Amino acid sequence: MNSSFPPDPCLARLMDDWQDVAVLLCDPLMNVRVANDLGAALLGGLSHADNLFRLVFLDPAATDFFTEWTHIAAAAIDVLHTIVAEGPQPGLDDLLGELTERSGDFRRIWAGHDLSSDARRVKRLRHPVVGELTLFCDVLDVARLPGHRVLALQAEPESPSEHALSLLGSLALRAS
Repeated sequence: MNSSFPPDPCLARLMDDWQDVAVLLCDPLMNVRVANDLGAALLGGLSHADNLFRLVFLDPAATDFFTEWTHIAAAAIDVLHTIVAEGPQPGLDDLLGELTERSGDFRRIWAGHDLSSDARRVKRLRHPVVGELTLFCDVLDVARLPGHRVLALQAEPESPSEHALSLLGSLALRAS
C-alpha cells in the first residue's frame, strides 16, 4: 500500500486485498491519499498522480494516457462543479486558481460546461507499459472518512484489458 495518509487499518487491508482491482482512496478534492499497489502502478510515471484534477488538466501526458481525454475532462469538471455546489472546502479555491491559471483547457471547459459527461464510469487509458486499457470505475463513499471516496477500477473479465491489468499487477509486485 502506497500512502502519505494513514487510513483506517480495516480500509487499508480491504484495499490491499483487491489485488486485481486498481484502488485509490481520494479526499474531497480528489487528492490521492492511498493507493493499492495496482492503483499506484496504474498512475506510475505521471507527474500529477497525486491529484486527479491536476492529472487531467496539468499533466503533459494526460492526453495520451486518457484516450478519451475530452470526456474525462468533462467528467472532472462535473465533479468540480458538484464540489463547489457543496460549499466551502479547504483548498478548493487554491485548486481552482491553479487550474485556471495554468490550463487553458480547464478555463475553456469550466466556462462552457454542461453536465452531460458520461465518462465517470468507463475509463479508456493508454498505459506506457501495458498499452490500451478499458476500465470500469466504481466510486464508493467512505462513511468513516466523510468526503473521501474509494475509486475501484477494474476490467471486464477475460478481456484484453484484464490481461493487461494483470500484467501491470505482476510487474508492480516484482518491483516492490
